[in-house]
Amino acid sequence: MTKSTLKKSVRGATADPLQIQPRDIALLRDVWEFRFLNTEQILGLHDGSRRNLRGRLNLLFQHGYLDRPTVQKSARLATSHIVYSLGRKGAEVLAKNAEEREGIFRRVRENVHTLPLIAHSLMISQFRVCLMLALKPHGDIKLTRWVQGNDLKSALSRRGANPPLVADAFFVLETPTHKYPCFLEADRATMTQERFVSKLKMYWRHNREESFKDTLGVSHFRVLTITPHEKRAENLCHAAKDADDRREGSLMYLFISETRYNVETPEALLKAVWQSPKDDEPHAIVY
Repeated sequence: MTKSTLKKSVRGATADPLQIQPRDIALLRDVWEFRFLNTEQILGLHDGSRRNLRGRLNLLFQHGYLDRPTVQKSARLATSHIVYSLGRKGAEVLAKNAEEREGIFRRVRENVHTLPLIAHSLMISQFRVCLMLALKPHGDIKLTRWVQGNDLKSALSRRGANPPLVADAFFVLETPTHKYPCFLEADRATMTQERFVSKLKMYWRHNREESFKDTLGVSHFRVLTITPHEKRAENLCHAAKDADDRREGSLMYLFISETRYNVETPEALLKAVWQSPKDDEPHAIVY
């Protein structure tokens, strides 16, 4: 984070109240829904003048509706784009009833604990934003479910017990004829290959035993792993050959590097560019 960007993370004095517009509600809800979003991701999600959107984000920050976590200056993020999270005043705007209010403020509290992992959270947001943008031209493919964080942990819990395996996210893509349940693993190369393969083996067992039928309503699924660079994706893909019982590699596991997609070119996520330990052929999520 540059000095100029850090300076922009400091609020100035605001004398006049801000009149909240419908577009502001949409901006606040997106930041709440994704937990953390940077400017580039927000601009990708919303049509309109980029200059006007940037100005509105700044106003929402200056008036306390959005926050700019100062931890981003030391998080070694992939870009210098300003990161936003929901501010307390923004949470007040979104909290329309008692039930929703609790959920909104709970996530605001959770964000505080997630701050040390902000780079990891933004990696998940980047994938989700790019997936949504890639789906826009495809009316026959829809993202019908997305769960992550404590919401996913709660969904996987049985009788209050901590689930033994919690992905970074779970989502479902649907076509008129098929459903594609997927677990997402955002790997930042902080885990050894041996530990990662052990995690994949747990997924294999759960898939074989249909363990998530009661908790998530799915019998079988794929595990998608995103990595910061191509070499890491290749190494994990090669190691994943030992993750199935036959040690032949399985199409259940797919890998891709973040270098393959971005907000400007998100369509790669739906193309046959994913690697699998099963073979040397490129694969797609929806087939």
